[in-house]
Amino acid sequence: MNFAEEKTPSGLILKVMFNKRKYLVFNNRGESISADSEGRSLLHKMPSIIFLGTTFEIGRDYDREFSLLKLRDNHLIVPYRNIIEKKKKYIFINLFAKSDMVPVTINHVKGYSAMLKEIPSGTEIDYLIVDETLSETEVSVIASRFKPMEIIYISSQKKEGPEEISGEKETGFININTMSDNAVFLASYHLKHMALSNLNQLLLDFDTSAFDTQYIIYLLNDILMNRTDENEVLRNMNMLIELKNSFEFYLALIERDGDTVKALLEKESDYRKLAPYRTLVSKVSSMNPGREGQLLYTEYENLVMDRLEQLKS
Repeated sequence: MNFAEEKTPSGLILKVMFNKRKYLVFNNRGESISADSEGRSLLHKMPSIIFLGTTFEIGRDYDREFSLLKLRDNHLIVPYRNIIEKKKKYIFINLFAKSDMVPVTINHVKGYSAMLKEIPSGTEIDYLIVDETLSETEVSVIASRFKPMEIIYISSQKKEGPEEISGEKETGFININTMSDNAVFLASYHLKHMALSNLNQLLLDFDTSAFDTQYIIYLLNDILMNRTDENEVLRNMNMLIELKNSFEFYLALIERDGDTVKALLEKESDYRKLAPYRTLVSKVSSMNPGREGQLLYTEYENLVMDRLEQLKS
């Protein structure tokens, strides 16, 4: 059997032809959804991803010839585990697709020599994800041989302590957030320097515990309640409130507190501000791969979508 059928959380049917690296998408009425805006093709292209390096650990579903990854706000969510940092992390790849889940081929190759031996020349690679164990020369040779559409570099280098961190507000959030495993320390640092984009990124970079999340919420509340006379806080008041809401929503998700999830969604009156909530549901769902967790977070995702439709109408 050279194809498989999968149903997505939104009710779409994917017919995946993994040998051809193509798939079809059907809505709940059985109608085909075209792959392009002009309606010239019904065949959607399966992205191909190769992780190259020794610091990656890739989860695979060995019952399938492909992996199903979630797509949110035109970002493909690619989970992996960094064996040096010993934590699950995510890569967000810009991708336009007309379904909420996308079939993807994922391979993991341990090093330069293995790449040249195991992967035939001319193999089509959309995204080559490389760690720091590869030299620039090795990556250049591989890029010349396989011509990947995009190369994504991942660094695991970490440093500890505030003296190791330099930079102005809102700069280099990826580098700064990989300098420590301590989410509370990073949150304190970002709030001190009012680097709010960096703080927002913590929600995506870290599988933060409930205890640490509660403390970060405490830090945000402390600023909002006690420092409203400071010009910098006043200028960033709206963003601080949105961050507090996002951390509270994340906390409700990891604690599986459905009442708080519903209350926070009801409190939101601007549908445009629900996009981060959808991303957080996808992230926490990826942290809970079991059947019970998937059913629960699909329910939460449906709550977000229902609220989105209410606000739009």
